[in-house]
Order: sequence, then structure tokens, then C-alpha cells
Amino acid sequence: MNSVLRELVELGGGLVTLGAARQVVPSWTLESACRNGELVRVLPEVFVAAHLVGGRPGAPALSRLDPVLGHRAALAWAGGRAALSHLSALSAWGLRPPAVGDLVHLSTPTSANLRTRPGVVVYRRRGLLIAPPHVVVRQGLTVTCLEQALVDSWPALPPAERRAPVIRAVNDWLTTPERLRVALGSAPRLTDRAAFRKLLTRLADGCRSPLEIWGHENVFTGPGMPAFRRQMPV
Repeated sequence: MNSVLRELVELGGGLVTLGAARQVVPSWTLESACRNGELVRVLPEVFVAAHLVGGRPGAPALSRLDPVLGHRAALAWAGGRAALSHLSALSAWGLRPPAVGDLVHLSTPTSANLRTRPGVVVYRRRGLLIAPPHVVVRQGLTVTCLEQALVDSWPALPPAERRAPVIRAVNDWLTTPERLRVALGSAPRLTDRAAFRKLLTRLADGCRSPLEIWGHENVFTGPGMPAFRRQMPV
């Protein structure tokens, strides 16, 4: 590989865009690196060092990257017109472990000319701005706000796994039941919305784990039970 191009790829953590490469080397240099198997095109105008592309043969190149690199590649392709959202945003917020092979989820304003591609799912959202408070930068990645990410991800997770990220986000003081309730209000047709609303009620009551929720609903309830002051500091 051309030494200048190699240095640019290394500075990008294994990733380079066509626009950045053209500023320092001719286009044929990039094309030659791809022909020689030194770079792999993972998205239009986005290239990654070949040794970083692993995973399952036959899968989209983007899905064969380390998840964090895949997120960076998708955002580089979006060029400031989208943010990580849904399950990808949960991973960026540290609430869901990413895995090689995961799809990258991006949300974009309706005016942006981005479409779903192999390895990337694009959601067009009316009223979304790629600016605070709609999005934030977390660990160098542009992501949707936490409350929106939790609401968006609710139907995408298996029913048994839906509550854990919400409970952890509240326990870690990343958000509050009240802020999540506001975000839920913007999704009137959300799958299993009643269960989400009930979970927020339990968290507002002071429950902080599935066991406490179970106890609230099945033990400390019923006729004759006194009014409790819950989560009393001792």
C-alpha cells in the first residue's frame, strides 16, 4: 500500500473515506489498494483495512467488522446526516453488549438521502435534527438521546430482555422514569407499550430490579396491607 495512504488509514483507526483519501493521494492509489486486497470497501466511499474484516464469509463486509469500527464506518458513510439509534445506540450507551454480525441502526431526518444497505438499517424520522438535544456524542459516536434509544429498542428486543436496559439506565442515573415517560408519549403505537408504561410506573414507585418488581406486584400487595414508604434509607 502507498505509504501516505497507509498512514492515513492508521490515523483513522483502520478506516478511510474516499473524500479524505483524495486530499492526499490520487484516486488510482485507493483503487490499487482495493485490487491488491489491502483495503475493503464496506460502504460507498468508505474503506477499511482488509485485516480488520473477519466474521462469517458471505456476510456483508460491514457486518464482519468489530462492532465499534462498524459503527464508525456507518457514521462516516452518513457524513453527519444520521445518528446511531435503536440497538446500536443502546450499545453505544453501554446498555447492550455489541456483537460481530449485528446490523447497524441509523436514524436520519426525512430530508437526508440515505437508504438501507447491506449491514445498515436506516430509519427516516420526521422532525429529527442531528444536533442536541436530539442526538449526543458519546465515545466519539453520534447517537440518539438515551430515552429515544430505549423506546426505539423496546420492540426490537426479545420480550424477556426488554426490561433490563431500562432498569439499568435508571439505576445508573442515566435517565429517570419521568423522562422515559415523555419519550414513550411520542410512540403511541409501540409494540407492548402497556408493559413499558407499567415498568415505568414500578420504577417510579422505587423498584430497582426484576425481583423488587415481582415483590411489589405479588408479595407486598393485596387486602389488609398497610401503606408502605418504599426505598426508605436505613
